[in-house]
Order: sequence, then C-alpha cells, then structure tokens
Amino acid sequence: MKPRIFIGSSTEGLAVAKRIKAFFEPDYECFVWNDGVFQFNESFIDTLLKSASLFDFGFMVFSSDDISKIRAKEYETARDNVLFEYGLFLGRVGLDRAYVLCEDGVKIPTDLSGLTIASYKVERGTPTNSLEEALTSLKKRIDEKVQLGHLGLLPSTVIAISYFENFIKLVTDSVFNNNGKIKISRKFFKVSKIRIVIPNNLDADMKRHAAVYFRQTEFNQTIIKTSHREYPIYVSTSLEANDDTIVIADMPTILYGIDKAIDMYLRVGHIGKTKEQQLTEDREMSNFVRVLKLLIHADAYCKDIVEIVDENNVLL
Repeated sequence: MKPRIFIGSSTEGLAVAKRIKAFFEPDYECFVWNDGVFQFNESFIDTLLKSASLFDFGFMVFSSDDISKIRAKEYETARDNVLFEYGLFLGRVGLDRAYVLCEDGVKIPTDLSGLTIASYKVERGTPTNSLEEALTSLKKRIDEKVQLGHLGLLPSTVIAISYFENFIKLVTDSVFNNNGKIKISRKFFKVSKIRIVIPNNLDADMKRHAAVYFRQTEFNQTIIKTSHREYPIYVSTSLEANDDTIVIADMPTILYGIDKAIDMYLRVGHIGKTKEQQLTEDREMSNFVRVLKLLIHADAYCKDIVEIVDENNVLL
C-alpha cells in the first residue's frame, strides 16, 4: 500500500504535473488532477474536500499562468484555483505534507514567505532539469515523513496506539516476566513469536472474520492472563500436544473502528463500497500498520518477538 500523492496544476502546468507524477510513481501512488479525481454530479468544492482526505501528500504546481496587478505593479502569478487547492490541502494534511513547486519568477502569496518552496526554471517554455533536482530534494523530505505515523482526521494512529498499549505490550510484558514463557491451562509454553495478522479488508464482521481465519490456519483459541486482565488469544499448537513451543496470534478486531469512522466521515447511506471508501480504507490501514511497526520497533522486547503479517503470512 503505497502512500498517495495528489498533484494539482492549471491546464498550462499539466506537463509539469505529469513529470512530477513520473518521478514519484516508482515509490508512490500518484494522481494528477485530471486522473478521474473529480466526479460528475458532485460540486467541485465537495470533491476537493473529500479528495484531500484520501491522500497523504498534496503537491501544487505554481506555473506562470496569469498576470496580477498588485499596488500598481504587475507580477506573474499562479492560477487562483491552484492557490485555493493548496490552501485546502494545507488545512487537511498539514504544513509538512502540502508542498508547492514554483516556477522561477512567479509571485507567491505573502503568507507563504519564509517557507521552503521547491522551484524550477523554464527555458523556451519547457522546464529544465532543475525540476527533477527540486523533486529529488522534496522526495528525501517526504520519504522521512512516510516513516512517521500521521495523526490525521481519521483514527488509524490512535487505534494503533491503543492496540499496542492495551494488548501487544501487555502480552509481551507477561511473556518477558515469565522468562519467555506463558501459562495456559496449568502448563507453561515457550513463546517463539507473537504474530499480528492484518486482515485483507474490513468488509466483514471482524470477530467472525478472525475466527474463520484462525480455524482455517489451525490455531486454537484459549485464554491467557496478564497483570491487568484476561485475553482471548489463538495459539499454533494443540494444548494437549507434547510440543511446548507455541506461536501466539491475534487479528486486531479493533480495526472495525476505522470502517465505522470512514462511513460516518463520508456520510455513507448505501450498501457496498465506493472507490472513494476503498481508497480511504487503504490509506488508514496502511497508516495503522506503519504506526504499529514504529511502536513495536521502539520497544526493546517487542521488536524481538512481535511480527506483523498479512493473511497470507507475508511479513509487512
């Protein structure tokens, strides 16, 4: 699940927008404004507001499209709708995720003075290689941002933190405090791994989905006690077997909250899932996994025993 970038421009700046898309596409999923983002039978502002929530980053091309007269002086300026879109994305995704790529000589709004803005030169109507040079610096910056959990409008970051603190950390602490073992049905088992299984989608009832998945993968449900409470978990071996090594597995049913939040945010009044819902769900699921991995790797014990996989048992 690659992070998503929205690229806005005027019609005149479309060639620059396409070069930006080509530069980032190997590592990011990029959408130029004319790639079907704007829908029929929906107001422009409504589509923009929703679209801003579907993307991790917003890039706006400030090309020299218009001449504006300000206090008796004339300046080359970007198209007013591109300025508006930048302001909208700035409010939605934040200062560190909304960026301007500005043609040399184009006047930028006074409120943006002091910000680091990527710029490029144009010769004979065509941007020079300075565009790719600016994009190289910009990519280094957003690559760093991708490694950080983003506390956005939807709850994936908070849900990941809650799941880590209230389940993963408590279970791993319990295992660590018992010399890598855990007591189940009056017997101690050595825990080789704690496996977090991320569902492929949020379409079904999460508890039922988890039960079906673990039954098919021959995991058995049992109860373990931590210092705070009892937890239902799944283990990879029969408790009656002679093998005393187990894998603890869990599917975070708390992810159900993301699905409900998306429905409420998009005011869903239908059965089925639109492309807009699917894009938002993918983005939030990806952020949930990213935040969870950061929390796990920051914990001395968790990073050695906890792994995150998808339903095909592929490490994430």
